[in-house]
Amino acid sequence: MPSPSRDKPDRRRGRPPASQAGQFDERILLVATSLFLERGFGRTTLDLVAQHAEVGKSSLYARYPSKGDLFAAVVSLSIQTMFDHMAPVPQGLNLGQRLQAVGEALIDGMLHPRCVAFMRITAAEADNFPDLALMAYQVSFDGSVAYVLKGLRAANHGAADPALIKLAQRFVELAVQPLSFQAAFGIDHAQLRMRSSQCVQDAIELLQEKIAVANEGQAIT
Repeated sequence: MPSPSRDKPDRRRGRPPASQAGQFDERILLVATSLFLERGFGRTTLDLVAQHAEVGKSSLYARYPSKGDLFAAVVSLSIQTMFDHMAPVPQGLNLGQRLQAVGEALIDGMLHPRCVAFMRITAAEADNFPDLALMAYQVSFDGSVAYVLKGLRAANHGAADPALIKLAQRFVELAVQPLSFQAAFGIDHAQLRMRSSQCVQDAIELLQEKIAVANEGQAIT
């Protein structure tokens, strides 16, 4: 994602009309994403975002009263965008093959440089903004679990069997999180991708008993 130009003038604008509100918010989040990734949390300010996004400060502060609020919106959007662009769960596969596919897809998404960068930023700010760090973790974890549930083909994702949800949660914890955490600490991404298939296989083997229970309960097909 290109960095915002440092030479853009500070054009102060009033509140945008309702018809342009979506574009207004999109511009703010796009610019804020670039600034947070380029400068980190500490060196990014709301005034700087307003300047580069060419929006009025009052309109920006009305939407995001604090830098933490803006950063939370940026992280949530980044995570949601990752899940929106993930490939559909493959069809015509048995349960083990579906888990293998969704596990490798999740790891690939989590190893995207932007995801790793935001993980590092939120971890670095965890002491100062614990709620923000927890939010970022929870959004990522919940999204991963929801994607696994799609792979498990739960009949009703919103009211999935508790045992099925626990299976999906443990799968994410065993197959996905270890590699994403290692990426945050600087382990080479190519090396981690090479290990992803085996890590997912290992997680499936460890969860064989839970998978069998879920199958017997007809929670998944």
